[in-house]
Amino acid sequence: MLIGDSVTYDGRTYCVVGFTPTSVRPAQVQLSEPATGATVWVDLQRLHEQDAPERAALRLVERDRGSSED
Repeated sequence: MLIGDSVTYDGRTYCVVGFTPTSVRPAQVQLSEPATGATVWVDLQRLHEQDAPERAALRLVERDRGSSED
């Protein structure tokens, strides 16, 4: 789960806008309701992440060894 992801909490869809530091227990997530902009903190275990496309990953592409690099 990352900032900007959509999650479902209590039957409503929210946008993730923040997290508590990793040392804080219980872990909490700050959510923003898109319609009103109101924010709320909830326990991480109570959230359901919505299906989202997989994020793009970077990969190293090696150049052909036969090409010149002038």
